[in-house]
Amino acid sequence: MSNAIAKTSGGFDLQPRDMDQAMRLAEMLANSGMVPKQYVSNPQGTLVAMMMGNEIGLNPLQSLQNIAVINGKPSIYADALLALVQSHPKFGGHEEQFDENTMTATCTVWRKGDERKHTVTFSQADAIQAGLWDKAGPWKQYPKRMLMWRARGFALRDKFADALGGLITVEEARDIPEHDMGAAKRHEQPKEQEAPALPE
Repeated sequence: MSNAIAKTSGGFDLQPRDMDQAMRLAEMLANSGMVPKQYVSNPQGTLVAMMMGNEIGLNPLQSLQNIAVINGKPSIYADALLALVQSHPKFGGHEEQFDENTMTATCTVWRKGDERKHTVTFSQADAIQAGLWDKAGPWKQYPKRMLMWRARGFALRDKFADALGGLITVEEARDIPEHDMGAAKRHEQPKEQEAPALPE
């Protein structure tokens, strides 16, 4: 497999040949004690994660380590998202910056053969407007990192949708209320993410 992130381990080909092999591998991994908690004793979930990972060039073990199912929607960790895009044949480069004064994260990404660089910013003001800034957990513990991951996720998804198969970042998925998960398939600026008015 040409994808740099999808090298097999120790020379073994980890990709199953058919559904029967895939299910047997999923059952073995789910009962191995070496998978994330959500896949332990859950061969069906393990299989779905393996299948999703296969679609974007990950072998089964990489799929289970990098894909998480949040409210029923597969998502990928921000660092793995970047690794996938960097291994894409059309990847031209990316730059990330953080402005301490305005608490604004900026991610710029571009494709080979395309002179248009794509830049996305995500600031403290955006996080406040989206109702994230005062949220307990990572937003309180690592606010700069969360801003950077959000800018990165939006930029990479905008420019490399063909590499990501519709996946959003785990960090973003955790911030979306369960009833809104179906509307999270594409990036919208925070000011456009207002809830629809309730019928009278």
